[in-house]
Amino acid sequence: MSNKLTYAPFWFVWNPDNRNPTHRHQSEASATTEAERLARLHPGETFVVLESVCARRVDDMLRIEMRQDCEIPF
Repeated sequence: MSNKLTYAPFWFVWNPDNRNPTHRHQSEASATTEAERLARLHPGETFVVLESVCARRVDDMLRIEMRQDCEIPF
């Protein structure tokens, strides 16, 4: 069993002085275009293009039942 999961990369546009990103862009070009659009709408504000690089996840517990009836009778 493999623990490796594959996800498509994505990009966010982030304004460090405003709210958090809400849209995942499917390409760097799309995110860059959106950053430029937002910068024109909000002169003096900075819009950063962020790229997903990797992700980590820990699964809490793997339960393996060995008996058919696992209910405790009391």
